[in-house]
Amino acid sequence: MPEMKPEDRLWVEAIDHYAKRARRRGRGHGLQGQGRWIFASAIALALLVSPFAIGATGDVLREGKRNPGSGAAHNETQIIASNKTYGTRQSNVKDGNGGGAIYGCRSNPGREPCIRSNNLKDGRAFEFATKGSEGGRIDVDGANAKPLTTNATGVATGFNADRVDGLDGGRVDFRAGVGASAEILNLDGLVLRASCGTGGNLDLRADTSVPHSVIHVEWNRDPGNAPFYRQDNNLNPGDSFSVLSQGNDDSSQGTMTYSSPTGGDVSVTFLAEEGDAFAGATPCLFAGTALGSTP
Repeated sequence: MPEMKPEDRLWVEAIDHYAKRARRRGRGHGLQGQGRWIFASAIALALLVSPFAIGATGDVLREGKRNPGSGAAHNETQIIASNKTYGTRQSNVKDGNGGGAIYGCRSNPGREPCIRSNNLKDGRAFEFATKGSEGGRIDVDGANAKPLTTNATGVATGFNADRVDGLDGGRVDFRAGVGASAEILNLDGLVLRASCGTGGNLDLRADTSVPHSVIHVEWNRDPGNAPFYRQDNNLNPGDSFSVLSQGNDDSSQGTMTYSSPTGGDVSVTFLAEEGDAFAGATPCLFAGTALGSTP
C-alpha cells in the first residue's frame, strides 16, 4: 500500500478522533443527538483546517519525526517576524545533556555557508555566551586549514593575539622630553620605569612584583662597541634596580633577562639613545620588544 500523504493523514486523524468521541457518547443509544453533531463537526473541521494547514505550509510539522517524512524540501522555508525580541527561539530544557540546535549542509568552497547571520543595520551579527570556562571550538580538517578569516583590520578587544605557545609579547617604548617619566613594561613579574632628566639624561629602573627575583643586563655602546654588564640576583619589590650605568647608556643596545622564583621569565631586547634620537627631535629614547612566559 502506498504511503499516505500528509494531507490525507490529517483528514483521517481528525475524523477518527471525533468519531471515537461520538461512539463513546452514543454507546447504547446509537449515533444520535450529540454524537451526530460531533461526527459532523469532525468532517467540518477536516474540511476547514486540513486544506489551510497544507496549503499554507506545504506539509505538516510533526514533533519527533523527520520533516518531510521522506525526500527533501525544494524551497526555502521562511519565518518572518516583526517583534522586539527574536524571530525564533530554540531551546533544550533537559538538564546536563542535549543541544539547542544543529545545522548541516554540503556546500562547496565559495558557496553558501551552513550558517549565516546578517545584521542589515549596524549592530552585532552574532553573540555567544556560556557559563563554562571555554567559549567554543572550531574543528577543521587538513594540516593547513584556517580556523577563520576576516577582512576586519581593527583590534580584537580581549583576544590574546600576542600570546603564542605560552609566550606573551610586549612593546617597550619610551620616547619623551625632559621631565617625562612612565612605566613602560609590566610583564610576568618584571616592571620597567623610565624617566628623562635634564639635558636628556635617560634613567631606566627595573622592579619586580615577586621577591628574590634575578635580573641580568648586557649591552654595548658606541664608540668602540664597549661591552657592559650588570646584574642583581636578589631583586625584591621596591629595589629600583638601575638597568644602565650612568655615563654608559647613550648610543647603546643590549639584552635584559629576568627570572622569578615562581617561574616567570622575561627577555627584553633594547636600544637607548640620549639627545639626538630622530635627528635630535627626542631627548630620551628607550625602545625594544619583550617576550615573557609563565608556567
